[in-house]
Amino acid sequence: MRSMQLLVVALFTFAFSSLVLSGPGCPTAFAQQGGADAGWETMSIPGATVRFEMPKPIKMDQDLNSGMVVYVSKKNKISMKVGIVKRNADKDKAQGLTDEKVLDNFALRTMAGNKLSFKKMGFETNYQFGGNLKLTTGVGKQYNTRVGKAFVLNRFYINSRGLYYVEAITQDTKDPDINRFLKSFTP
Repeated sequence: MRSMQLLVVALFTFAFSSLVLSGPGCPTAFAQQGGADAGWETMSIPGATVRFEMPKPIKMDQDLNSGMVVYVSKKNKISMKVGIVKRNADKDKAQGLTDEKVLDNFALRTMAGNKLSFKKMGFETNYQFGGNLKLTTGVGKQYNTRVGKAFVLNRFYINSRGLYYVEAITQDTKDPDINRFLKSFTP
């Protein structure tokens, strides 16, 4: 029961205070059939380099405070999430902020929100750095934690156009759907 609560509430681990469907400034995503499996969609955003695949249905929300657009999908006991925030790289550079510093701040804020959400459900978290991610452009980092029986993997990416948050929650880290989702993400 507790793991089911975790998976249901995990869809909202960001502790958004005011989510609305597609608000002002919200990027429009194009959905395409994902490969041979009609149960998946390929998402891409016009004017951005980001692309990923998720099982249908995919819900899209926007946090008006942070400007983050969030795409969420749930399949069986797996939760998948992609969060996208527009970035002004010139402004960051003018303030002397490196990509790594901006990414670290974004990751810390996001994980703090996740910890709060999990704590409200009665779960403690202890995120561990899982390593740097190799990208052709930009920077990426991974953090992992366990919440009850579930494994939570958070990946954070940055490039000149945006900040990206990718989350997978599962009880089986070898599930092929998790692998497909994570491999499909291009910042």
